[in-house]
Amino acid sequence: MAYLLGWKDILRPIRDGYRHLFPSPDTGPTPEERQKQRALDRLKGFTYFDTFEQLEAWTDADTDPLQRANTPLLVRSGREGEDLGKANVLLCHDYAGNYHDHEGTSSVGLDEEKYTCEYLQYIDTLIYFSHKLVCIPPPTWTNTLHRNGVKALGTILIEPQTPDSEKLLQHGADGLSFPLATKLAKIVEHHGFDGWLVNIEKSFPTASWDANVLAAFLQQLKSELGAGKQLIW
Repeated sequence: MAYLLGWKDILRPIRDGYRHLFPSPDTGPTPEERQKQRALDRLKGFTYFDTFEQLEAWTDADTDPLQRANTPLLVRSGREGEDLGKANVLLCHDYAGNYHDHEGTSSVGLDEEKYTCEYLQYIDTLIYFSHKLVCIPPPTWTNTLHRNGVKALGTILIEPQTPDSEKLLQHGADGLSFPLATKLAKIVEHHGFDGWLVNIEKSFPTASWDANVLAAFLQQLKSELGAGKQLIW
């Protein structure tokens, strides 16, 4: 078994390199179809960004009240000795692309719920995951989680086929200020959830980044999120 695992460790970087150089073609909806679906999803209270252009164009004025969570995070009443050796439980909700009708702000015309999370008292954090560039938890999820003392995180996802991925780490001449880090922190505050999972699945162009650039981006994002928020990468 150790011999097989060793070969896997050798071959995996080669495979990942080919995925970066020759990403799978996007066989999903056209940009026009995605834009139309995004407009329909907005009426259900959903907010997400498929492209960096959409993310860069976002302002807090471009939000309907039904797209924002309005329930503060409940502080759980602890039991004596509960924090001694307690493991935090994180649940990543990734179900068939997510942003389903039953997760919207209106239940009119729904047949049934496809998924719900029971026993929230045992969960500390829930990540709402969808294959979007930037995925904001629906306010129905955030409100329910907050009533149960559970943090709700959105997702920032860079996949092998994501175009213009270097835009995430664009920074000022000082190399220390990242406009998208500021915007992502404002989105968390405005929509009322609790932070981000940053999931990067491809290499960035070596001319535009290195590990120090990524670390500086994450440090700024964490700082601007502020106390009580969460950042996972």
